[in-house]
Amino acid sequence: MIGCEKRPTLLGNLSIMKIYMLAASVLLAVSTTAFAGQCQDDIEMIDAALANQDLDADSRAQLEDMRNQAVQLCGAGNEAEGLDVTAEAKAMLNIQ
Repeated sequence: MIGCEKRPTLLGNLSIMKIYMLAASVLLAVSTTAFAGQCQDDIEMIDAALANQDLDADSRAQLEDMRNQAVQLCGAGNEAEGLDVTAEAKAMLNIQ
């Protein structure tokens, strides 16, 4: 058949599905890295506040537990949940 020959593409023999999968993988890697960085930043802010603020024993224990929970969640790849925990702890410590 005339006109049905395979045309060369800029990406060689990559199918559209492979291109979409590659793009999705790159986006996932970038977003995961961004979340992980935010988790670490929030945990460092909580650590600094715990070191500098005068807190009663119960509040300190609760906040330290929340901080440790956030570390575990972020380390396990559950960054969104970890950020929820750090946001609650930061609110309790009155930090941004």
